[in-house]
Amino acid sequence: MVYCKNNILVSALMVIFLISLNGCGNSKQTPGNEAPPQGTQEPATNKDSAVMDEFNRIIQKSDSTAEEIIKFMDQNIAAVSPQNASVMMMELEKKQQQGLPKLQDEFADYGMIQKTLTKDYRRALTETYIHETQDKATKDLLLKTKNNGFKLETAEGFYFPVIDYAFYKKYNLNITQDMVSYIDIMAAESDKTPIKDAALIIGWEEILKRAVSHESFIKKYSNSAKIEDMKKLLKTYLIFALYGSNNTPLFSYDNKEMVPAAKKAYLEAEFNESNGSFSKTMTEYLGILRKNDYKLTKEIDDFRKQAVENFR
Repeated sequence: MVYCKNNILVSALMVIFLISLNGCGNSKQTPGNEAPPQGTQEPATNKDSAVMDEFNRIIQKSDSTAEEIIKFMDQNIAAVSPQNASVMMMELEKKQQQGLPKLQDEFADYGMIQKTLTKDYRRALTETYIHETQDKATKDLLLKTKNNGFKLETAEGFYFPVIDYAFYKKYNLNITQDMVSYIDIMAAESDKTPIKDAALIIGWEEILKRAVSHESFIKKYSNSAKIEDMKKLLKTYLIFALYGSNNTPLFSYDNKEMVPAAKKAYLEAEFNESNGSFSKTMTEYLGILRKNDYKLTKEIDDFRKQAVENFR
């Protein structure tokens, strides 16, 4: 059946999304080869330079950890410019991205932690919960997870760590405005992931709302160091908007009609084509949906395939 292949495509893209959110971000995200974060450049001071010199020594150590970087930032970030504070933030994120696969492997390999979490975990990695944990190895792993700026997520009954972007909000007064916006967007993603177990767990209105916020970031902060990351995230949301997901399809598998809740959300949404490619694509999509009486046809299917392929 023609639509089965589309389901496979969407599943693969959902996996890509989860991988990107869980820590395999832009590998070129280093101060030496990226555009600096937008914001007002403040004159460097002796204190600023000294702090950054020490920070660079830390991140260049082969055995440095996110926990070590966090401790240094907490003590020194107020002494540097917003530009340099943003560099610190991005280096912390990069260190977390690099360390996440190994940490996830530890959660997968140590069966006791899965048993413990399945039995009594209550959605928050609090100090109280960690210290009340009886198994020492489990306690140590949970403490390492929290201290390195991660939180726990679950899918299909399996617990694994992801970057806790809400943790970064304590630096909002120190970093540039584009980085504040980036953290707000990513915190929404990590606080409530859009998809789990191949099903969308946010509403269609929220999908469109988040996509528009990503599009606004791209338009407002075109020179941000995070622009490519935001473009990738927006493309993921375009896929959600065009397809839904395997267990939450945009069109019913039975009669090929557009899901009523999605239809209502899409018709009530306002898309300004001048805002960017997402709004332009969705405006065109709505026109084709009307033409086809909101039923999945070859014309609609061809449009969305082409839209994803050409989206920039």
